[in-house]
Amino acid sequence: MAVELQQVLYAVVLALAYLVVFATVANLELGTGYTAGPRDEPPRGLSTSCARLKRAYENHIETLPWFIGAMLAVHLAGKVDDVTLLAGWTYLSARVLYLPAYYVGVPWLRSIIWGIASTAIFVIVFRALI
Repeated sequence: MAVELQQVLYAVVLALAYLVVFATVANLELGTGYTAGPRDEPPRGLSTSCARLKRAYENHIETLPWFIGAMLAVHLAGKVDDVTLLAGWTYLSARVLYLPAYYVGVPWLRSIIWGIASTAIFVIVFRALI
């Protein structure tokens, strides 16, 4: 399998990992009686830490289609090169760092990491277009 397609799958696996981390903490906080039920009533408030995990997961899900689309475009266009592969690894590395950075809540760190991941996507799109 081509490396760029492997990177796409790694990004999907990473999304699943984000979900597992968030869901595990949410289940511990809300209780399985609520999370396994029909959820007709809104949940009681999540802790600050759990809410951060939820937002980090949602953010990854928001950027994931951009990354997948960019990588598929560069792959289908036959324009994969060292730059696009490096950008793919940069995106993945930044997204790995994003969850703990968001969870810990260090000011600006999460935003810088998000910027690095987003820049990597823009690089891939640019390479696909030129």
